Formats: sequence, structure tokens, C-alpha cells
Amino acid sequence: MTRHNFHYVGDGLGRRRVLVNGNEIKQVVWADITRGVLLYHPSPLRRHKNSRDEIYSRRLRGSIEVIMMEDSP
Repeated sequence: MTRHNFHYVGDGLGRRRVLVNGNEIKQVVWADITRGVLLYHPSPLRRHKNSRDEIYSRRLRGSIEVIMMEDSP
């Protein structure tokens, strides 16, 4: 079952651009279009303060638009 409103890194749909309120966001881990939430790693990458095994990440809320790139399968 595929959900076209939820995108994540390993879903096999290829490369895409993710826009939140018209601003492009890089290094997105997952995005839920219907709920208007996404998780991303801000640049530069850094370790989480309390855990050395995790990368710091943030959530954003807003109007999310996902645009498939031309080289997508």
C-alpha cells in the first residue's frame, strides 16, 4: 500500500524537492502532506546534545508541497 501524501527517504519514489510555505527545505527525512508536518536535519549536521548516536533534527509545520524531480523513476 502506498500513501501519496506521505514521503520518506527510502520509499523508492526517487528524488524530489520539498517546499514548506514556499521555502525549499533540504535534508528532509520524512514529510506528511495531509498533516502539514516534516522532519529534517538542519545544516550543518551535528550530533544530538543528549545522545551521541543521533543526529539533531527539527520538525516544521506549514503548507507542504512535494515536487518530483525529472530523473525520478
